[in-house]
Amino acid sequence: LEYWLAQLPADARDSERWQYWRARALQEKGGRAALDEAQSLRHALAKTRSYFGFLAATQLGIDYDMAARAVSVETEQVKALMSIPAIERASELYALGEEAAARSEWQFASTQLSDAQIMASGKLAESWGWHRNSIQAMIHLQYWDDLDLRFPLAYADSIRSTAQQTELSPYLIYAIARQESAFMHDVRSSAGALGLMQLMPATGRETAAGMGMRISNQDLLIPETNIAVGSRYLSSLVKSFEGNRILAAAAYNAGPNRVKQWLQRTAESPVPFDLWIETIPYGATRNYVESALTYPVIYAYRLGERV
Repeated sequence: LEYWLAQLPADARDSERWQYWRARALQEKGGRAALDEAQSLRHALAKTRSYFGFLAATQLGIDYDMAARAVSVETEQVKALMSIPAIERASELYALGEEAAARSEWQFASTQLSDAQIMASGKLAESWGWHRNSIQAMIHLQYWDDLDLRFPLAYADSIRSTAQQTELSPYLIYAIARQESAFMHDVRSSAGALGLMQLMPATGRETAAGMGMRISNQDLLIPETNIAVGSRYLSSLVKSFEGNRILAAAAYNAGPNRVKQWLQRTAESPVPFDLWIETIPYGATRNYVESALTYPVIYAYRLGERV
């Protein structure tokens, strides 16, 4: 690993991923100089709010560095957006529950906004409880430090009660819903997955039946129903994989049968979890699992707690 890392272009070699794995390689290599460099790399990584940053902080036994910094937006800037006709129409349509039409108006308006106005639009959307738009505003600006806008505490009552019923961490439920739909309750994927936690209809019906419920596809677009059924399905995966939320998250994304196949590769010689995640064959699932470990830490922070 040390040899091949040296062959990478400098920008790739300096990424958080490969800095982490250089530290791991140096740790395995041993020797005072290698161990000192590994510690130095980990301390640098631990200053980042990321999967590899959190891993490095855990290995060092230090607190996670959240580096949270809210956007700087004046109240008058937010109010001024309501003088834009498309934003005003979006507001009325959203209040009436006509979200598809409201999204169209919002998207039309967004193409004509300055960066400062887009930043203000994130705060405006948050005030309406339109969380996807506050998240999208931060993505557009590539402003990653406002954790209130990027990781909203949406549907808090439903998630809290469902977490108690399923014995899941509410942070994990938040994390899955956040990356599945960005809290867009009526989203439908190209594959047919529905709602906040992006349940396939067949999975939703089967899980609901086990809860004594009969549901339709339309029911899965109701936030409370989707959270209840999606969390129950997630809970079943956690139990199936003996409490391992890494494997459960991978199964939620790629399916439990694929995860079982991947586990067979290391059945006779188990590997550390960070190495197993790194060798997940699907890049999308690998990123998904990394987020499923990172987002709960951020949600715990948002709720004033630690994990």
